[in-house]
Amino acid sequence: MDLIDTHVHLEDEAFDPDRVAVIEQAGAVGVKTMINAGSTPTANCAAQLLTKEFPGLFAAAGVHPHEFPDLGVEKLADLPGQLCQEKVVALGEIGLDYHVFPDYPPPHPEAQQAAYRSQLRLARIFELPLIIHVREAQADALRLLREQGPFPNAGVFHCYAGGTEFLAECLELGFYIGVGGPVTYPKADALRAALRQAPADRLLLETDAPYLPPQTRRGKRNEPAAIREVAEAVAALRGMSPDTLAAQTSENARRLFKLNPFDSGCFTYAIKDRLYVNLTNRCSSDCTFCPRRVSRRVQEFDLTLQREPLARELITAIGDPKAFREIVFCGFGEPLLRLPTLLDVARAVKARGGRVRVDTNGQAALIHGRDILPDCEGLVDEWSVSLNTADPEQYQRIVRPAGGASAPQAGREVHAGVITFIQQAVQRGFRVTVTAVELPEIDARALPQRAAQLGAHYRGRVPQRLGEPED
Repeated sequence: MDLIDTHVHLEDEAFDPDRVAVIEQAGAVGVKTMINAGSTPTANCAAQLLTKEFPGLFAAAGVHPHEFPDLGVEKLADLPGQLCQEKVVALGEIGLDYHVFPDYPPPHPEAQQAAYRSQLRLARIFELPLIIHVREAQADALRLLREQGPFPNAGVFHCYAGGTEFLAECLELGFYIGVGGPVTYPKADALRAALRQAPADRLLLETDAPYLPPQTRRGKRNEPAAIREVAEAVAALRGMSPDTLAAQTSENARRLFKLNPFDSGCFTYAIKDRLYVNLTNRCSSDCTFCPRRVSRRVQEFDLTLQREPLARELITAIGDPKAFREIVFCGFGEPLLRLPTLLDVARAVKARGGRVRVDTNGQAALIHGRDILPDCEGLVDEWSVSLNTADPEQYQRIVRPAGGASAPQAGREVHAGVITFIQQAVQRGFRVTVTAVELPEIDARALPQRAAQLGAHYRGRVPQRLGEPED
């Protein structure tokens, strides 16, 4: 039986005595792949360390609503840096929890909602699926999703507890339904009613280990191996075999979180004398002229990634960088969304005598909340920055940065951030080329002048040849 546990907390101290044995026991019953959901800044770091030790373990990073008993989002400061780490496949768990516990501070809805909004904004910037925790707050959680969206990669409602009342809206927003041990609880009739209605291609299995064990383990520590019991309960509920259910839910998980270990995609591609590195298909903008939503082909290369490459895979694929004029981080995505991997690969390229160029939208401050240029000194030779227009309000209309609303003010702020990135890169001694897709509505004469004012070079690009070599 092929099973994927889409929500565990293996970093929890409950597993300190026997973590390796727990993972091995899960593998013995068919659980070869797991997603370790973060819930605090510390837990996020611990989860990411575990992914380096166990090949079948992936991570999500987020801050749980229980971490916000009062206003203030300082606990989110490290989250952008955690989201860009290798094998991080989702943002979560985040959400709203209005349940009143007798031995816990009363919930603070305003504080939780502020943190939820901030993390939803990060999900749009990083284009990651969401893992959402909701308890007694379904209406607010869905309302904020509608307000802050759309979220093309959607996500999953972890430990779904909305019954049939909220099921249709969750599905309409593109979300999956996470089901774990509670499906076996005697009083979970509303959950079972919803699971009978949910489409098979929107179901995910999870344990939430060490929490929420199935009925047969109530009062004991939950473990990933217990997901077999969850699979059997859901299969019986839906009148299908456990093997069929396991295969379907595992396919769902691979699709949502891009976990495909087989058909990984084109990581590097050579055109003329340059080698291009296809680091990600994710982007913090949704440009009107970008073809990535329709087709990701460049000449004979299909740049669709079934999963994102690791640094070691890219270094192997590049081989001798001196065989090429330069190594270009490009593809149909924003490479700075994966800054640590980019730097690791660039470091290897430079150590072997190669030249590195990064094609970026220049929204590094929006993505990371800090100046990333000092990290890149000595590793990046040239920045190719897509400015696309000298008009900030036009920038909002055609680039559509994910971090802001549709208001012109958001466009002005992001555009100003790109200008600052260009200025700072020039001041630090990088070679910088400002680029633009020269659409008919763009004032192409203003762009070379603006680039020169910033101390950068300029290169216009033909809309019909997006993705092609620049010269």
